Amino acid sequence: MSEEKIIIATVGLADPADTENTDKIKNSMKRQLSKELYENAYIFHLRGGIDYSCLNFKHKTMMGLLYKKAVGLPEEKKTAEIKAMIETYNQKVNFVDFESLNRLTDCI
Repeated sequence: MSEEKIIIATVGLADPADTENTDKIKNSMKRQLSKELYENAYIFHLRGGIDYSCLNFKHKTMMGLLYKKAVGLPEEKKTAEIKAMIETYNQKVNFVDFESLNRLTDCI
C-alpha cells in the first residue's frame, strides 16, 4: 500500500451512532473495495440532509419510486436509513453536524 492516506466519508440520513446502520455500510464497502484498501482506509460516517424541493425531475422521480418501495417493505426489513428516508420524505431536513467533522479533519 502506498504511503498516501485514504479517507472515506459516508453521508446519509440515518444516525451514524446506529451501529446496525454503519455495520451494513461497512459490509457494503467491503464488497466494493479491495481488502487492502478497506483495511488501510480511515472511514468516517456522517449525517447529512436533503431538500426535496431542490431535486430535479429525474431525482424526484427516483426518490418517489424508492419511497414507494420502502413503505411496502415488512417492518423487520426496514433499516435505520430506510426509516429515516420514509420519515423525511418530501421534506427539507438537515442533520448536518459540523462538529462531527473534527475527527475527519484531525485525520488530515
